[in-house]
Amino acid sequence: MKHTLLRACLFAATLAAWPALAQSEEVAARVIVLRHGVRSPTSSPDELAPYANRPWTHWPVAPGVLTEHGAQGITALGQRIQRMLVADGLGHGQCDDPWLVIADSTPRNRASGAALVKGLQPSCEAGYVALEAKQNNNLFHFADKSDAKDEDAAVTPPNWPPSALAELQSLLLGCSGDACLQDASKQGRKLLLDPAHDDDAAHGKALKSAGSLSENLMLEYAQAFPQAQVAWGKGDAATIGRIITLHNLQFALSKKSMPAAAKASSNLVAHIMATLQQSAGVASAVAPLATAKTRTVLLVGHDTNLANLAGVFDLDWHDARQPDDYPPGGALVFDLLKRKDGYAVRVSSWMPTLAALRQADFSKDAALVRHSLPLAPCHGQDSCPLATVASWLDGRLDRASIDPAIPAMPLNRP
Repeated sequence: MKHTLLRACLFAATLAAWPALAQSEEVAARVIVLRHGVRSPTSSPDELAPYANRPWTHWPVAPGVLTEHGAQGITALGQRIQRMLVADGLGHGQCDDPWLVIADSTPRNRASGAALVKGLQPSCEAGYVALEAKQNNNLFHFADKSDAKDEDAAVTPPNWPPSALAELQSLLLGCSGDACLQDASKQGRKLLLDPAHDDDAAHGKALKSAGSLSENLMLEYAQAFPQAQVAWGKGDAATIGRIITLHNLQFALSKKSMPAAAKASSNLVAHIMATLQQSAGVASAVAPLATAKTRTVLLVGHDTNLANLAGVFDLDWHDARQPDDYPPGGALVFDLLKRKDGYAVRVSSWMPTLAALRQADFSKDAALVRHSLPLAPCHGQDSCPLATVASWLDGRLDRASIDPAIPAMPLNRP
């Protein structure tokens, strides 16, 4: 009787554990696309001056360049990612771990690649691969167009103007109301809310400017400038969180929208998928990003790359804990999962909080806002068979914007 009862208990325990056993999985390969670290505004103070009634904060580097604080933050992020890779079985924290860092050729991305490697493999003679600074890398910019020079969105978003736009205009001018706008206009200021220009084209141009200006103020906060220097003393975390939604909106109407997103990122998507397919033993006409023994590829790109990928994969990860959808160091993570019933794809978002960026510290769990993202081809499930994802993407990619080869990129030491 005792043995019968014991066998019954064991059988019941096995049944209870069966769903977990059936869903057991390992991460076979991972591709991480992340934005570079904290940089200075891409526009000079003289170019920004017409938008504000007061001088802009002076930055310690030239326009568009990674700062020392930004480099420290990316190194700290690399340390956090290293621990996560080891925890997920993708390495052991050793110099021979099968990881590869690919950086875009812009100076801020090359510098971010070097900083990332220092965090991932601090005691190793590791490097990153990248083209020279003046060479376009079509993984990141297929059309050889700077991320700062895309065409204006000419679409008026719903509920125009966004409430954050009036707040940003008040921050720039140091005042609000009709009299404020009239006075600023007389002084030759460029207005985001201009009653004299009220059509789709003007709204699109205003939103593009607002997206860039709000990001510049976010970067002041992330750079850890004294609070009195952030947005002329008004840029606390809550304020930055509200106005940065203008940057999100601008990207939603331009970078993330289809078919523009497909034209910009089909090449990158195709090579990401080829990399995952290679690890699953599936042949592809497109070259993978690395050899089969490389289990993790990290691509140091731009906020535009994240938005383009979001458009193609139909992703949304907005979270009030990090209101900026495309922060410095923010990442989209593409995992190939090996399961008993085959291979699947999971896409996740890892977004550094404003506080973590300001502190350049990612050691706490809360420093990254993480989500497993619903995948459209599997009706909102957070993972999907590899073949299903590949078939779904066939109807979304712009084949004319895919180069089957990848550029030959030399190894660079930090």
